Amino acid sequence: MTPAQISVLDDSSSDSESVRQVKALYRALKAKDQQAIREILVDEPVWDVCPGFPEGAVYRGLAEIFGGFYQKLRARVHSFGAVPDSFVDGGDTVVALGHYQMTKSEGDAPVLVRFSHVWRIDSRKRIEGVWQVADSAQFFAA
Repeated sequence: MTPAQISVLDDSSSDSESVRQVKALYRALKAKDQQAIREILVDEPVWDVCPGFPEGAVYRGLAEIFGGFYQKLRARVHSFGAVPDSFVDGGDTVVALGHYQMTKSEGDAPVLVRFSHVWRIDSRKRIEGVWQVADSAQFFAA
């Protein structure tokens, strides 16, 4: 077992393929690039969103993730995005530490909500899914 490596947010030639994949997914999600998202994820990814977080549940497959979780979450806020600050490389597991940046209504100051995302990577270097933990109190306080 190799020691965990923390890498910076920008793409680095020292990043493992797993970390590069996770970074690529964050970029694709931000750009709403559905084709890239489908290429990066396995056919039936799983989003395990912590209980207590808005819409917290386990979502299986792209239809539930994007047609259920994200659609319901975005209906609660004016803007919402994930901003990873650092990555911990565990080989077939990559942890992203960061914050969600959200606004409740247009013109509101952004609220930062801390998160930890644990991404699982398969042998083909496709992302199987995420286990998410976030500070839901900050979300609801906004």
